Amino acid sequence: MKLKCLRLSLLAVLSLVASVTFAQTKKITGKILNDEAKPISGVSVTINGKQTGTQTNTNGEYSIDAAQGDVLVFSATGFATREVKVGASQTIDLALETKVSELDAVVVTGYGTQKRKEVTGAVASVNAKAFEHSPNTNVATVLQGNAPGLRIQQSTGQPGSTPSISFRGGTEFGGGGTPLFIVDGVFVTSLYGLDINDVASIDLLKDAASTAIYGARAANGVVLVTTKKGKKGKAQVTYSYSHTTNYIRKNPQEYLSASDYIRMNRLGIQARFRGDSLDNNTGAMNNDRNQILGAWGWAVNSGWRGAEGLYTTQLLNNQNRHLLSKPGWKLLVDPNPFNTSQIDSIIFTDLGAREREALILQQVNTSEHNVNFSGANDQGSYALSLGTVKDNGMIIGSLLKRMNLNFNGGLNVGKNLKVTTNIGVYNIEQALPYGGFNNVDPEGGASGGLLQRFVGVAPTVRYLNDTSGVILPGPNDVTLGNPLYWSNLTVNNTNEQRFLGGINLEYTILPFLKVLASGSGFYRYTNNNFFTKTFQQGNGGAFNTNRAASFNNNKTIQYTTNAFLQFNKNFKGHSITALAGGEFFEYKNYVNSGFSQGSPTDLIPWLTASTPPSVQGTTIVNPAGASSNFNQWERIASAIGRVNYTYLNRYLLTAVVRVDGSSRLKKGNYYGTFPGVSVGWNLHNENFYKGSLVSKYVSSIKPRISYGVNGNVNSLGFFATSQIYNNAGTYNGNGGTFVGSYINSDVRWERTNSLNFGLDLGILDERFTLTADYFVRNVFDKLAGLPISSQTGFTSFTTNLAQLQNKGIELAANAKIIVPKKQDGFSLDVGANYFHVKSFAKKLPFNGLPGNRQSGIFVWDPKNPGQQMYVRGLVEGERIGLDEVWALKYDGIYTDLAKIAANANVWNTYLPYANRRIKQLGDAQWHQVNKNDTIDERQFVKVGRTTPQHMGGFNISSSFKGIRLYAGFDYAFGFIILNNYRQRGLSQVQGSQNSTTDVLNTWSPTNPNGTLPRYYWANNGRNYATDGGGNNPAANFWEKGDYVSLRELTLSYDLASQLLQKYLGGKIKGLSVNITGTNLVYFSGYSGNFPEVGGFDQGRFPLPKRLTFGVRVML
Repeated sequence: MKLKCLRLSLLAVLSLVASVTFAQTKKITGKILNDEAKPISGVSVTINGKQTGTQTNTNGEYSIDAAQGDVLVFSATGFATREVKVGASQTIDLALETKVSELDAVVVTGYGTQKRKEVTGAVASVNAKAFEHSPNTNVATVLQGNAPGLRIQQSTGQPGSTPSISFRGGTEFGGGGTPLFIVDGVFVTSLYGLDINDVASIDLLKDAASTAIYGARAANGVVLVTTKKGKKGKAQVTYSYSHTTNYIRKNPQEYLSASDYIRMNRLGIQARFRGDSLDNNTGAMNNDRNQILGAWGWAVNSGWRGAEGLYTTQLLNNQNRHLLSKPGWKLLVDPNPFNTSQIDSIIFTDLGAREREALILQQVNTSEHNVNFSGANDQGSYALSLGTVKDNGMIIGSLLKRMNLNFNGGLNVGKNLKVTTNIGVYNIEQALPYGGFNNVDPEGGASGGLLQRFVGVAPTVRYLNDTSGVILPGPNDVTLGNPLYWSNLTVNNTNEQRFLGGINLEYTILPFLKVLASGSGFYRYTNNNFFTKTFQQGNGGAFNTNRAASFNNNKTIQYTTNAFLQFNKNFKGHSITALAGGEFFEYKNYVNSGFSQGSPTDLIPWLTASTPPSVQGTTIVNPAGASSNFNQWERIASAIGRVNYTYLNRYLLTAVVRVDGSSRLKKGNYYGTFPGVSVGWNLHNENFYKGSLVSKYVSSIKPRISYGVNGNVNSLGFFATSQIYNNAGTYNGNGGTFVGSYINSDVRWERTNSLNFGLDLGILDERFTLTADYFVRNVFDKLAGLPISSQTGFTSFTTNLAQLQNKGIELAANAKIIVPKKQDGFSLDVGANYFHVKSFAKKLPFNGLPGNRQSGIFVWDPKNPGQQMYVRGLVEGERIGLDEVWALKYDGIYTDLAKIAANANVWNTYLPYANRRIKQLGDAQWHQVNKNDTIDERQFVKVGRTTPQHMGGFNISSSFKGIRLYAGFDYAFGFIILNNYRQRGLSQVQGSQNSTTDVLNTWSPTNPNGTLPRYYWANNGRNYATDGGGNNPAANFWEKGDYVSLRELTLSYDLASQLLQKYLGGKIKGLSVNITGTNLVYFSGYSGNFPEVGGFDQGRFPLPKRLTFGVRVML
């Protein structure tokens, strides 16, 4: 009885629960659209955790019974799954985002697009995450580390500067070769000025089969940039703002205090004096004694005693003793270098390196605005973007200001005609401080860059008048003088205006036949103005009142027209797309320049205020001049054909042929034919593969091979086959001309042949993908100089007698480590790429020498010390050595007289003495590859290469519920750098230059435990380089440049659409915020602060560390 009552009670409870549940269930209806606002049929609609479900009909509509609080799951093949919680509303409309797999991703190729699964050439796409939030003012910088096969080097932190770019080792013996840049189908000279907010995608064509479609201009690779276009759906407005703080990247070197600076240079002149005394050179010894009273920052020159003396060092006496009671003045008691029993008391001031650095570096802000209007429907599309940026550089006075407009539009005229157009307008102002004055290169030439020279100024320099406090010029050199004085003396600004645009017509004749035609143009106008105000030539110097003024205007005009017939047909598993047509390209460049001087005021920086030239005796007073030149012109006429063929999505073939004719060449050599062919095999689509065990793990596999030919005449001058006559000035009162070069009118096209083997793998349903390429590129008929007898009046002329070969490997891998199980779930992706290339000189112009060797030196062979070998140059059949560094190496220093005696016969050809066997304690003990007691060039040892041997990058990205994290790294290994901040100080090549604290570790009589060679003033003992100018530094001072850079770290948050709908009523469709750090840190053992460029680090503008706060609003 009790059991029966229990059963009845349980039944009653279940009935009650069922009735309540049924009462809460309601009918939910809605419509599902794609991202083009079109209905999607067959979308599965289920209730999470239940068996209930339905599908959308052909109109994208559905109906399902669900209770409030249930979670509806919407899923369909090719679309991202979405989950929505049922609320009070009975209608749920959704737009599903298209989910594109790696294989279905569309990449831009020559004159068209292809799906990734159909690509048979070496084509790469830059990860869009790399430029989504990047604050870089030059789009080309985002290529760094984001695609294999490229060498990208940023050599300066000057705002907006373009990095050097080369594909697959370049087409020049030195590794250079600028790629072809194309923006929305328009050929441009560089990506300078382009707003990164406008970029939708960046694709790279690397092998000749892919680039052959572009013919003569594509031998160095192609960079294809596509800007954003309107998408179907409601019109939208997107506004982006970013604020960036540029933090100073300081020089990590520590410099000598003024006291140590004076003391070490006195030891240096002492070492020099003793060397000259060992050489019995009385004249040199007297000259050494005079230096202590010379015009140096450490010397006690009587001219330094005045309130405007260039330096403050002076011997203490009763007249200046009072200075020690003033702030900043110090005292050094030091033995006289030439009479150590005499003690000198020296007073001076000390302006530290960090204080000087603060005079030239600044922490500044960059602000950027961009607004985009876009939309599309069945009749057409549009996207209009307006942007502005102001970037104050890290160097005080450097600046970039840019305003830009970008427009993409399309119109469907009836059913058969489609018209699209694109327009880009850019106005850029750039200021480069210190550049141009007295031909100074602030980026760093042989005499050192701005930062290296300025930070190395003598700490005893006087920048203010001791009495009046008036600002003084300091040394008479813009890169050594007082920035408070020199930075305002010049006007050096550049304004550049760029206009690019194109119109494209697509007319459908038949469903499978179209006519394509386009016309595009590029116009660039650059104006540079330079003016020097009146200035004093150093402390106490005469005033220069020339007020030199100059301008340079450069105008570039180019346009391209083309027309094609396109055939596209699918039948019985066969798919053929064929393109045939022609193209015409013309390029012109004009230069106008002028100079004058003699303006009566600093207030008018224009030539119009200058005084007209006059002649006084035989001297021209206030010289002036002007020049105009049509210096570049080229026409290229082309015929183009291409066929893309696929069968059953298994077998892929692309064949291209292009015939180019260039005005740079003479009749008979005008035209060159450049074919390309590539094949691929989608092995995973074969029936025998689909059922195999391997297919469970390797979801896609596509081997491919390509071969193609590119023409190239870029290394030829525009008028290389026509005789050019130069202005010879006046002769006997008459103007004259002369032939500046010996031409070869029979030169022909360089032909770049590329063979590429590739493999694309997808593992575990594309969770892991791998792309591998091995390439061999030969530049046949390479343009090179052939030496000729100087009796002709020339040294060489251009021929096609060389051949360059590049061999390399590229790897790219991507992995979806964690795949979200539902929308807004946690995801983790990683990607990495690697690139290595070697270049060989396969053939060189005949010069009668073994291997037609050139540009190198002979050294002793370490494997056969009595034999010599040719290095650091070009030899047929051998790897190119132009980037190799060979130098003397020291094994230690002479720390006792016994070592000196044992090496008494060693003759050093670099010493400035008559007796070149002289050695002192502390001198370098040079390594002898061949122990013949002669130190010369043949004893050089290999130090390394200045070009990175291993390059690439890797990235990590993650997201969870609208929070996204992205970290991008790039790396370079296998190259060396010389830190000239350090080296020029150790060599004391400027006489007054301050040194890093490394000098304190040099051997001296007072520091016999020093590990570095003895310090000589002006490197007279040749311990640090082979001459007094710092050339051929010792191998011991070169450093590895290997680095890993954290190039970008971004944390962003996209506010959920439900929150925007709830609190803002849907007035804002999207809102995201981000914080981005760029150029954050180099993980490197290099002692300098800018390891990206190998070779001599002369003191370039380093890249600032940047912290950006950004917001993006979509209406």
